[in-house]
Amino acid sequence: MKFVRCLMAVSLAFVGLMLCQMTQVQAAAQTQKADFEVQPILPDEQEDLSLNYFNMSLAQGQTKKIEMRIQNFTDHAITVHSDLRNSMTQVGGGVSFQANTKGLDPSLKVPFTKIAKLDKKSETIKLAAQETKILKMTVKMPEDRTNGMIYGDWHFIEYLHKKGGQSSVGSNYAYSVGVALKGQHYKVYPELKYDKTEAMIYRRHAAMGIKIRNTQPMVINKVSAKAVVSKEGLFSSKHVYTTSNQSVAPNSVLTLPISWDYEQLKPGKYTIDTVVHGQNLWNKLPLTWRFKKSFTIKADDVKTVNAQALKKPKNKWAYVATASGVLMLVSITGLVKVLRRS
Repeated sequence: MKFVRCLMAVSLAFVGLMLCQMTQVQAAAQTQKADFEVQPILPDEQEDLSLNYFNMSLAQGQTKKIEMRIQNFTDHAITVHSDLRNSMTQVGGGVSFQANTKGLDPSLKVPFTKIAKLDKKSETIKLAAQETKILKMTVKMPEDRTNGMIYGDWHFIEYLHKKGGQSSVGSNYAYSVGVALKGQHYKVYPELKYDKTEAMIYRRHAAMGIKIRNTQPMVINKVSAKAVVSKEGLFSSKHVYTTSNQSVAPNSVLTLPISWDYEQLKPGKYTIDTVVHGQNLWNKLPLTWRFKKSFTIKADDVKTVNAQALKKPKNKWAYVATASGVLMLVSITGLVKVLRRS
């Protein structure tokens, strides 16, 4: 009986160990309070005072000073970095911003950062404990008539001080305040145009990226899309991507990423069938676009993407389960033998 008890104890200990290894412990999230806060000082040209961002109508060639209030809530000095950024559309949809003009759609004739400039004292802001400052930015509208809107943001992020006296940009505390400048001919309609489909990496997986351009200076809201990519030929396949409740920035590229998960892309002929629904910003008019295209993916493009894609992990728990099963089988066999002897 001692042998039986020992055998059962070993088996239970092994099972307990396996359960511990397969359980992930999640740490509780800690709520943190922001070190600082920014608040736009809305000008006379502001069209809607209920908004917490700048939404202004400006004349041709008009120069306008825009102000922002920043306050340090802590009992120690902090440093905040401020910059201006151009609107863009992130992969899958949603308006985002970038400081440079690299990769922006060629239909964007006047980027926000081309007509807006921060005062020097508003770029790197040193705030004493509990201090409040007023920051300034100057906007000069183009001399020619502006259609639609010019869209960007005023971005703030705190400097972190590391050990050794070095500092780096990046913290838990960042703010983005939108700046929408309406042109003299504001009421234009967005227009989506198919650009191309190409192999890409999306979230570390091989994917097809369907690129669709919004060639007009107007935001599209409430965007939903469904894209189907089908491979022709002997080894045919079909992959589907859907998204909803997104937005598309003016004069930007919307990329719809269709992931292959752990599969590898194959060269050959493909077709896409894509439907995009959206809503015009200024009059909430529903809009729909459909694109049906054929294209070819080359072997070199597939080779490059597949080499960078995440490989399917081996299921180590299958080996663990096998080992556990073998051990349990041995334990049961030994137990049976002991019982027979008794």
